[in-house]
Amino acid sequence: MNEADILLVYKSLRLPVLVIAISYITYYVYKKRTKDEMEKPKYRMLEED
Repeated sequence: MNEADILLVYKSLRLPVLVIAISYITYYVYKKRTKDEMEKPKYRMLEED
């Protein structure tokens, strides 16, 4: 493989990998169980005040 082929592979895969990564992060943050776990510290800190 020469440099042009490697560059072509890089440019063709960077957008799909980015979309998959952002989709997974969004799914992980907004699924119900994780969302409840992420909100617990907020409510606990509000109760302490």
